[in-house]
Amino acid sequence: MKVLFVSFGILPNRGAAAFVTESLANNFGPDEMTVVGERIMGLGTNPRPENVPRYYYILSNFSWKGRGKRFFLPFRWLIFPFVVLWLSWIARKEKCDYVLGSYPDNYYLYASYVAAKWMKLPFSSYFHNTYLENRKPGSIHRWFAERIQPKVFDYSDYVFVMSEGMQALWEERYPNINKFVPLIHTFEEWPVAENPTDVSAIKERYDFLLIGNFNNSNVESTARLVHALKKDERINIKMFTHVPRSLLQMRGIDVDAIDYRGFVKQEDFYKELMDNDVCVLTHGFTGGYTQEEYETIFPTRTINFLISGLPIFAHSPPFAFLSTYLKKYDCAEVVEEASEEAVLERARFLLDHPERRVELAANARKAAAQFYGPNVAANLKEKLLNARS
Repeated sequence: MKVLFVSFGILPNRGAAAFVTESLANNFGPDEMTVVGERIMGLGTNPRPENVPRYYYILSNFSWKGRGKRFFLPFRWLIFPFVVLWLSWIARKEKCDYVLGSYPDNYYLYASYVAAKWMKLPFSSYFHNTYLENRKPGSIHRWFAERIQPKVFDYSDYVFVMSEGMQALWEERYPNINKFVPLIHTFEEWPVAENPTDVSAIKERYDFLLIGNFNNSNVESTARLVHALKKDERINIKMFTHVPRSLLQMRGIDVDAIDYRGFVKQEDFYKELMDNDVCVLTHGFTGGYTQEEYETIFPTRTINFLISGLPIFAHSPPFAFLSTYLKKYDCAEVVEEASEEAVLERARFLLDHPERRVELAANARKAAAQFYGPNVAANLKEKLLNARS
């Protein structure tokens, strides 16, 4: 079996989907998988070693470095038939006999489904987020999702989801569909720090690190956390993100209170990440997404933090699967109240109790083992082989 893995996000795309795709795909060999993603004008392509799947780029995004993408959506859909033909050509050229299509981009999910059905190839889907449930009723996006999601579900051998939280939500929502299987995010190798941080050290100044794309998924809780932590002079709030400072400010974050570092290149990522004292996870309590989405979001950066060797401080609502997970494995200090006072009180507790920081860091490393790429890839291979038998 050789899988055609279709995901709009592949490097150098800076979105979380790219890292999820490549961390999973790179556990396969070139005779087991081929990966197809979207090429973004101005970003070029990434070189890769010979022992990983071959990557193909399709130029279907006409924005410059991803900016203003929404203005080019009509043009993107105009070339949709050509994208399907391109996927079909790649599948035949690479002798792929199975298609795996991923979401959070409905364009490439639908294209992979259409290509697989046209070529009469077996197919499975992989949802990083909810789709139909996160579209506003009455919108054109909801109308489209109501037609596409059932077709994708029906044709899929498996509907892979990124967490047990999503699996539980959809099993309750769609009791007649017995296809939902967790396919969790992965990492490829354990990072090693040249000079590991002593998480038990008592210091005058501690670096609390936030990373990611601060949007509707977490910007409301991030703004509250920043406003709370800036009140303690011992805390330096660092932020790694490709989101410009001006946009962060427009989204309600006090940029004057953060040590803004911008986007960090992949080759420098863990070196920069592990040169901190505490990793900070924020998860939205409210915002522009649906309740179902807030219940099931599992941030990709969680994996980075778990394997970092640092303690994790999380501000996440009690109804979120993320909170349930972190408390289950006791791998983060979790603040579930939408309260600046509660955030500041627990952060100070963490600083004043070095033994707790040591405990959290150790628990996080243990919890991370389940996300190790070879283990996750082996599970995926087994499922797809069973689907073919």
